[in-house]
Amino acid sequence: MDEEILTILKQIDKSLVEINIRQRTSEMMEETNKLFDKSDRRVEFATNQIQNTFDRVHDKIFNFNNILIGAFLVLGTFPNDNPHVKLWTIIFPILNMVFMIYIDIRQMEIHRYATGEQEWNNVEREGYGKKINQQTRLSLLSLLLSVCCLMYLIVKLI
Repeated sequence: MDEEILTILKQIDKSLVEINIRQRTSEMMEETNKLFDKSDRRVEFATNQIQNTFDRVHDKIFNFNNILIGAFLVLGTFPNDNPHVKLWTIIFPILNMVFMIYIDIRQMEIHRYATGEQEWNNVEREGYGKKINQQTRLSLLSLLLSVCCLMYLIVKLI
């Protein structure tokens, strides 16, 4: 009988150890899930911040380009007898504005593409990264074109 009780106690002890292991594993999984959720929230916040920054920078470039269009228009007609720049040169900032509208349309398409992120495979994730990188390059090109237009005005005024 003592041996039978001892065997039962060993089984109970073994069961309790297994229960404790399961409990610890469950607690660790819960903590891990909380960390993943927190990480997901940070990623989402960072993504929103990147988009907000892109939008603000792009809006400023767009506004700067509109000022350039006005400057080209004024300097192309003033003074009346000998304008500082030829009026046809206004085409450069206008083309840049059209390019910036194209960039905005592309950005909208990128957002539309990103809505299906949960179903993406690795190839689609890499494609998304490439689209973002290309979009950044296009925005920088637009900024460079705006600066070139400004430099042209400065040179013509000097």
